[in-house]
Amino acid sequence: MRKECWKEGYSEVLSPQMLSARIFEKSGHIAHYEADMFLWDHEGQRVGLKPMSCPCHCVMFNRGGAVSYKSLPIRLSEFGVVHRNECRGSLSGLRRVVRFCQDDAHIFCSEEQVAAEVLGVLRLQRRVYRKLGLKASFELASRPAKALGDGNDELWELAERALREALRDFAGDEWSVDEGGGAFYGPKIDCKVQDAAGRWLQLASVQLDFQMPRRFGLLFVDAGGRRRAPVMIHRAVLGSIERMMAVLSERYQGRWPFWLSPRQVLVVPVHAGDEAQRAAVAEVHAALRGDGFAVELDVSDGDLRYKIKESQRRCFNYVAVVGAREAAAGAVSLRALGEKKSRNMPLAELRAHFAQMASLDN
Repeated sequence: MRKECWKEGYSEVLSPQMLSARIFEKSGHIAHYEADMFLWDHEGQRVGLKPMSCPCHCVMFNRGGAVSYKSLPIRLSEFGVVHRNECRGSLSGLRRVVRFCQDDAHIFCSEEQVAAEVLGVLRLQRRVYRKLGLKASFELASRPAKALGDGNDELWELAERALREALRDFAGDEWSVDEGGGAFYGPKIDCKVQDAAGRWLQLASVQLDFQMPRRFGLLFVDAGGRRRAPVMIHRAVLGSIERMMAVLSERYQGRWPFWLSPRQVLVVPVHAGDEAQRAAVAEVHAALRGDGFAVELDVSDGDLRYKIKESQRRCFNYVAVVGAREAAAGAVSLRALGEKKSRNMPLAELRAHFAQMASLDN
């Protein structure tokens, strides 16, 4: 995700986990979200754990005062740890937890840039989900009953209209509406996927916010020299990393795709007592580890057939066996998970093959 964000022009930032409650009063979280927050008094000051990173990113945008329209859009991304005071009965494994990491990002742009930015986020979500092997559906969540900026219907209608137009351009008629399901600060597009049991879960979202930039006094100078408030787009692609891992773990049942696997290859010699073979497998292990692959080395005494069987049980994507012939040739005998046939491959070719398989561009 870091690479994808970098390619999309995001700057990665890191904000504090504990903040003065004043920032949450300013953002509207105290008025609309207090029951779901952890707040307490510390040395005469009320503080809290952030439930989301958006107020922090507003402060970052505003550090230098008004910015030029030429600097927009400004895209800030963060793999931020957040805390939410969930009801005990709603907690469920990794799907719903109190503390979790979120690939949280915020885009500050002009009203004229909203459509292109929202479409860019939707395309990023679709690209990532396809790579993960997940089929996504999209849903527009409109203004809730208790919303920020009550009395300012025009901003809410403007935000909902912009999201509807983006969805039509992106998905045609293949999306639905969740009436009243929006965030307290703006409408959103939820991206939902089916888990292994066929249940639909909300993971990613795109939220349009005209309210928070005004509450923080965010400004940019447009081409005519006028000071205007930017539009803020909240977005997550993976959403809760923990929830995403739960969905993927159930889906793949240990048989992870190579690029995502925690056990990509096991390297074993035919005869662990043979010095030439031990040296050869050590070289293979070092080369693959140096390339960043999840590789393990087994030079223990034991039957080779058992080791191969065990590698299949532990769902290694590949087992690379080195015997006398492979050691002399600088090669391995490579077998893929679930297959019975092996093929010989020189080390250089093996490294190139794995690099191609690990690429997110495939």
